[in-house]
Amino acid sequence: MDYDGCDHLFHNPEVGPKLMEMIDGSTWAKDFSEDDVMCLCTFMRLCHFAKDSVIFSEGDPDDSMAIILEGSIEITKRDSSPDHKPKCLVRIGAGRAFGEMALIEGPPRSATARALDDVTLLMLGRKDYEALCEKNMRLALKVTTNIARLMSFRLRNTSVKLVEYL
Repeated sequence: MDYDGCDHLFHNPEVGPKLMEMIDGSTWAKDFSEDDVMCLCTFMRLCHFAKDSVIFSEGDPDDSMAIILEGSIEITKRDSSPDHKPKCLVRIGAGRAFGEMALIEGPPRSATARALDDVTLLMLGRKDYEALCEKNMRLALKVTTNIARLMSFRLRNTSVKLVEYL
């Protein structure tokens, strides 16, 4: 059975239990009830990436964000040297979200995401986010608030690192 983008995604044995764990332990999902997660699953799709796969590349026209259900990823950005070497910005694992800038701002991608091991992701695309906003404003506000918190946290961390170089 294909669970992508259907209301049964939450009941997928690969997804449901991991989401319930995230409600209890993840910063991303801590404000969500089980009903919120079930509803949100109707707007998301399940994606798998093998170890070392590129999930998206810097400059890609993709506009989705992801929540890691299983595995870990590395986010890199090309530096300004002539050969544009990729520099690791962060490595993150299960329960963490990434790609939210493209969801909010739109493309292009500002960095590259690569699977460090086999990864299972829940993806929320811009069109599905807009449909969520139309159909369930209360839940959309929770999602948007969590995205704002995540971006604020990352900005604060970047500021701390930046001040070391000033």
